[in-house]
Amino acid sequence: MNKFELGIVDTRTIIKILQDVYDYDFKNYALTFFKRRVENFIRINNLKNAEFFIQGIEQDPETFESFLKFMAVDITEMFRDPSVWRLLKEELLVNIIPGATNFKIWFPEVSSGEELYSMAILLNKLKLAQNVQFYASSISKLNIEKIKAGFFDPRKVEVNNANYKRIFSEGELSDFYTQEIEKAFWDTSLIENTKFIKQNIIFDDYPKGIKLIIFRNQMIFYNQILQERFLKIMHNCLVPGGHLIIGNNEKIDYWNSDKDYITVSKSESVYKKKLS
Repeated sequence: MNKFELGIVDTRTIIKILQDVYDYDFKNYALTFFKRRVENFIRINNLKNAEFFIQGIEQDPETFESFLKFMAVDITEMFRDPSVWRLLKEELLVNIIPGATNFKIWFPEVSSGEELYSMAILLNKLKLAQNVQFYASSISKLNIEKIKAGFFDPRKVEVNNANYKRIFSEGELSDFYTQEIEKAFWDTSLIENTKFIKQNIIFDDYPKGIKLIIFRNQMIFYNQILQERFLKIMHNCLVPGGHLIIGNNEKIDYWNSDKDYITVSKSESVYKKKLS
């Protein structure tokens, strides 16, 4: 069976329809990434071609919601890149949270929820959870519902447990989830202090007064225009002295970024908003 490939004209038509019908503007996503995700969505859902896909998203809001869920790329595992989480555990959180009131942490795209639950477990282990308010945003209401339910893929248990052991010498990750034969669920009490935000792509709705933002391995899916827009929005959200953590292969790089942030850890892509 030949692999379906989307033409550039169909790709741009799809982007226009998504904006016209649902006011979701994907034009500043990396075009290759967007095209590949649409192709995979068409293949997985047996839609045959672009015409069937276009008809589905125009006429069926559920197809559109399924597509949004597909576009919100999963983080894939708990405590991904354990060195980042060790830095949070040993250096950052223990210095910035104790004594703070109304400490707000924002996850601009929670996708499958691994980073939200990872942070919740970390704060639980550090006995700092009571001081923190989470904000978790996503373009996909289906992903938000899944995260609220605590569901995760049991096939991830082995790698999740291994990452946990690279950070904590005591306890087990299984203290925080239950597992059945084909299902696994996080303890949802871990995220009871979370405010979920269903938002569009350009972040029209975002929280203020944030002290830490976790936005890792997401900007690689955007072009430079959207990357800079998000970075400026996140800068506006952060209080002076607040921290931003992005992916190890991402960087803050726009015309006046050196006036906005100082680098806390270059290797782990941790930045701090300047005080003035």
